Amino acid sequence: MIGRALNSGNDLVLLNGQIAVVEDGLQTVQHVRTRLLFYLGEWFLDTLAGTPWFEEVFVRPVNLATVESVIKTRILETPGITGLTDFLMDYDRPIRKLRVLFSATTDFGDLTNVELFINNSAAVTFNG
Repeated sequence: MIGRALNSGNDLVLLNGQIAVVEDGLQTVQHVRTRLLFYLGEWFLDTLAGTPWFEEVFVRPVNLATVESVIKTRILETPGITGLTDFLMDYDRPIRKLRVLFSATTDFGDLTNVELFINNSAAVTFNG
């Protein structure tokens, strides 16, 4: 699997005037990030597609079991992901920031220690 490389701001990466590409495992990680950033109802042609951030995650009182289920489901339903081998959530209540660390098996091998951060503005950033 090959895709266009995106930077942390979700802009295309250019190398020597050419659009950079990512392949296999890196493309799968990028696809997970893109799917998590895609809000439920954002696309007018399919309002049932997307991550239910405002409907199920950014609600009060927060239900961490629901949050975990939403994130795991989006990761597991990403094409190329065949299973989660490790999943850890760490919620920092005072600053309302969620850290997720996961490892997964993919069609291209194992992804280990993929780290993402989610804050109350629904920004999703990845390390790994």
